Amino acid sequence: MSTLSNVLNEHEPVVGLASEAMHDLSFFQQMDSQRNSLIQAMIQKINSDAKQISDLVLDLEDQKKSRVEYQTMARNLNSELGRWKSRLTSGSFVVVLVDGDGAKFRDELLRDHEQGAAKAAWKLKEAVKDAGFGHDIPILVRVYANVDDLARSLRMSGVIEYDDSLRIFAEQFTNTYADCDFINVGKGKENADSKIRRLLDHYYKNEQCQMIFIACCHDNGYIHDLRQYAGVPDCKIRLIETTSAEPNFRTLGFPILRFDNVFRPDPLNNEIKRGMQNFLPPRSRSPAHPNPGPIARPTPPTHLSFEPIPAELQELVRGTPSASSAVPSPVQTMNSIAAIANVAALANDRPQSASSPQDRSPPQTQAPARPPNVINSGNGGTSISYATAGGTVDFKNVTVKLAKPKKQPKYTYYNEEQYRLDPPTQHPPRGPAQETYQTKFQRIKPRVFCNDHYLKGKCKRGVNCDKEHEIELTPSEVAIHRYKARTSLCPQGRLCTDPDCYLSHHCPRALCNRNELCPFYNTPGWGDLHYTKEQLIPRRKWADGAEFPEYLDRVPS
Repeated sequence: MSTLSNVLNEHEPVVGLASEAMHDLSFFQQMDSQRNSLIQAMIQKINSDAKQISDLVLDLEDQKKSRVEYQTMARNLNSELGRWKSRLTSGSFVVVLVDGDGAKFRDELLRDHEQGAAKAAWKLKEAVKDAGFGHDIPILVRVYANVDDLARSLRMSGVIEYDDSLRIFAEQFTNTYADCDFINVGKGKENADSKIRRLLDHYYKNEQCQMIFIACCHDNGYIHDLRQYAGVPDCKIRLIETTSAEPNFRTLGFPILRFDNVFRPDPLNNEIKRGMQNFLPPRSRSPAHPNPGPIARPTPPTHLSFEPIPAELQELVRGTPSASSAVPSPVQTMNSIAAIANVAALANDRPQSASSPQDRSPPQTQAPARPPNVINSGNGGTSISYATAGGTVDFKNVTVKLAKPKKQPKYTYYNEEQYRLDPPTQHPPRGPAQETYQTKFQRIKPRVFCNDHYLKGKCKRGVNCDKEHEIELTPSEVAIHRYKARTSLCPQGRLCTDPDCYLSHHCPRALCNRNELCPFYNTPGWGDLHYTKEQLIPRRKWADGAEFPEYLDRVPS
């Protein structure tokens, strides 16, 4: 027993060591498990970070590539912008618009037949340079005037001796410099005004135009067009005052300059400045000395006394039946009344002054009154030979013409953007007129019907026109031809001002879906001429010859 106990006692430390070893082994196994988990987590993190790094590398490469592309694009755009700026700067100019009907050059310039026009152009350019513009860029000068009427007015005022002097001046002015033009706009109250208004809008929108000088302060008609530019910062409009500017121009805020060494500062002798008519005293009628008619003998200027209108004339006015006609026609009655009124007017025009020497002369013996000879002229007028109205035996002829019927005004309509609008159109109905028109059209080939002759009623080319004038078209055939003309674009486009224009200024179809096939889709100079429903609403109408348009609130019926 003692021996066994000793053996067991000897093995007790071994059992304790094994237990401790098992405990340590369990601890180390736990630590290994934690280490393995940590290592696995680190490996997963490394893999994830490696993938992100790979993606970032790819993104970086893309960004580098994009940056290079954008830098190249920016470099090209900057280069293109520089070229455009260079072209814009190299093409810059200053324009001078002159309404020559009111702004007239100085008398000494107009009278100088050799150098007057050249001096006028040079002085005008120098005046613009003195105002601080046009030193290193071209100066365009455009003078618009009705040369015939202006020449007549200058001649009547004693500025020039002959009408041709102004025509020669205009030609020399145009030929002096390549950028100076003196344009004859022909007869028409608003011809010069309308051209200047259009050019003002054109040059104001042109970025190459640095400054606009406009000589128009004599005409209030420009106020409306200039007011839309008033108050704009850095506005490039300068007004030139010749005669005293109308007060409304000064309210616009534009700088007003005077070029007195170029333009006449005073109106002509035969002109009355607008707004002054109401302040001028009425002119007295000058003594009337009517010239004898083609069958009359000269009458000495003696004192005339007037007798009452003869009974025959009174009966004629009352419409007393004559031997040839029981009832006078309305035309004869109106002609007779007009003739008597003319006789009375001539009588009233004779001066009767108490201090005149004729009043102290003895009264003249009057010839017996004779009935007038009333002759119809055949063109709506009446010729009356009379002896009693003037108190002399000599015959006098008075020709009275019926008043022509008042012409209805012609209107052109514009939308809110001031673009020309055409009246609605529709295809002519199918009928015999289509066949007859085509037959006549084929008959005249290769010639065509003259639009001016058939649609306006008068061709300005006359016998020199190479188009058809002779064949007669019925009203239905004219309607077909007018519809065909409406399918063509007017060369003046949306800015046309001719009230008689028979061409189209935008697509005539109400609903056009032809796109590129439509001739109004992409027009040269005007672009797409298809208007929206809002753009087809007229906002103003302009009567032919009127100074101002009439603004509309609804579509005209």
